[in-house]
Amino acid sequence: MTKDRWADLPLRLASAIVLLLIFSASLYFGRIGVLTLGFLAVLAMQWELARMFGLSRRRLLTVTVVAALGWLPMALLPMVLTQSLFLVAVAGFLPIMFGVAFISHNRMVYIGYGALLTLGMLSFWFLALMFGATGIAILAAVIILSDIGGYIAGRLFGGPKFWPAVSPKKTWSGTVVGWVLAGLLGLYLMHETGAWWPAPVAIFVAFGAQMGDIAESWVKRRMGVKDSSQLIPGHGGFLDRLDGFVGGAAAFGLIMALFLS
Repeated sequence: MTKDRWADLPLRLASAIVLLLIFSASLYFGRIGVLTLGFLAVLAMQWELARMFGLSRRRLLTVTVVAALGWLPMALLPMVLTQSLFLVAVAGFLPIMFGVAFISHNRMVYIGYGALLTLGMLSFWFLALMFGATGIAILAAVIILSDIGGYIAGRLFGGPKFWPAVSPKKTWSGTVVGWVLAGLLGLYLMHETGAWWPAPVAIFVAFGAQMGDIAESWVKRRMGVKDSSQLIPGHGGFLDRLDGFVGGAAAFGLIMALFLS
């Protein structure tokens, strides 16, 4: 039983290392690197989301092209984000609106998760614009630390499930450990910066990441699929791997909106 519990770890670890190297390379090239990577990731996730709802190849291609047309200007000219929030929101939601036209069932599920995906990626763009690659690196560190810590703690300690009807593998032990580790990283950032907010924000981002994971699990269960795709060995698709990042970025975006309002 214990052996089976860790059977998928080598493949997951190998894929994670490759993804981390790609992400590190994007950080090396600064803002343009992370925005390019974000653009490619959002296209993949828009494609996977539409695919889960049974769209044909032609319609999947249409949704992906529309997504590219909406997100490419923000990748090439990120300052457009500061010009008109309305236009930015329209561009971000464009592929979701096109996808709805092709879907005959579970439209509200598609719109709901599409809204979360759009909010998360727009928050990613704002963070890259405001703080550059450093801001994205810190956000990723909080999410990755809470995710890995929660994964290991859940496998080691097990215990009661956090939300068994939606995500049967997620435990309270892993969830709490993820919050604690995010809080510890936040305390370190508090010490380094002298600001009061990194620790509570880090915990809220970790919570958002976990909710993003659960939201994607719920969508997959609703649509009767195990993975969003098979693009990443051991992890499924980009939505499977980045669902926590989407939720964590969306949580940070809500905090930014609160402080900027």
